[in-house]
Amino acid sequence: MKEIYKASILVVDDTSANLQVMAGVLRGQNYEVRPVPSGKLALQAVKNNPPDLILLDINMPEMDGYEVCRILKSSEKTKDIPIIFITALNETENEIMGFELGAADYITKPINPHIVLARVKTHIMLKYIREQLMIKNQFLEYTFSRYVSAKVLDRLKTTPVEEFLTMERRDITVLFCDMRGFTLLGNELAPEDIYETVNSFLEAMVGCIDKFDGTIDKFLGDGLMAFFGAPLKQENHARRAMNAAIAMQRAHDEWMIKRLEKAKPARPLGIGVASGAVVVGNIGTQNRMEYTVLGHTVNLASRLCAAADGGEILTTFETLLQLN
Repeated sequence: MKEIYKASILVVDDTSANLQVMAGVLRGQNYEVRPVPSGKLALQAVKNNPPDLILLDINMPEMDGYEVCRILKSSEKTKDIPIIFITALNETENEIMGFELGAADYITKPINPHIVLARVKTHIMLKYIREQLMIKNQFLEYTFSRYVSAKVLDRLKTTPVEEFLTMERRDITVLFCDMRGFTLLGNELAPEDIYETVNSFLEAMVGCIDKFDGTIDKFLGDGLMAFFGAPLKQENHARRAMNAAIAMQRAHDEWMIKRLEKAKPARPLGIGVASGAVVVGNIGTQNRMEYTVLGHTVNLASRLCAAADGGEILTTFETLLQLN
């Protein structure tokens, strides 16, 4: 964590006396102060080493503070740096223009050191909070991307959260797959060989699920459960699931051939697919939740998978009706 008292503040003013006063006020609170006497030098300083906050005068020769703010806010690299105008311009229209350009705050001269410090502290804290939220959002996005395809994830970003995180009844298609006889084979393998085999197998299977925008519900040892039609609604969820199942069998055949050629363990694949009503949403406790689906359709797909021979895809009449 970057402590607030170590925050870097760029102070921009063409009057050296003002720079000295402001630097003294800020350094008294252990801020790192970087004074510059012009707008052009300010832009160069930001480019070389972006600060946490900018205190910016408006009336300066060559380039005024408004122009500096406009340039910084128009750049993707610097638009999130908070800017506080500190100026002798005290007309309402001046303040409005500052906020319209993207300034975080507006303070008029002569300054009150206590007010300046209070607002500086507030905006540095807000910047830190925004950065932490961004990091957490990136982590959540990365985590969620492990369950859905990139295409689905992009659509979820623009979908109201209540549309896909509330518990609801929905018609979807569920898919289970499992390698036949792998449990017995696993009794003969070293743990490292089991680990390598399962990861290699799942890598091929997940690619097929992603290709047809399915959602990985969970990994089940040498198998997995996936569903189509949630969190985003898909009118053709049954066709997507069956296309994925066919692609999985083909990919698994290729995977088995390559494995057996290298004398590595491999077993044929059974798949079960069922369509119907489920309850979809978050289940669990306040401290730990899981986005999943529940209902008879899930149990049916699981039983079909268990009954399928190697190389088979077993499905239901309901799924076939939806395909037609």
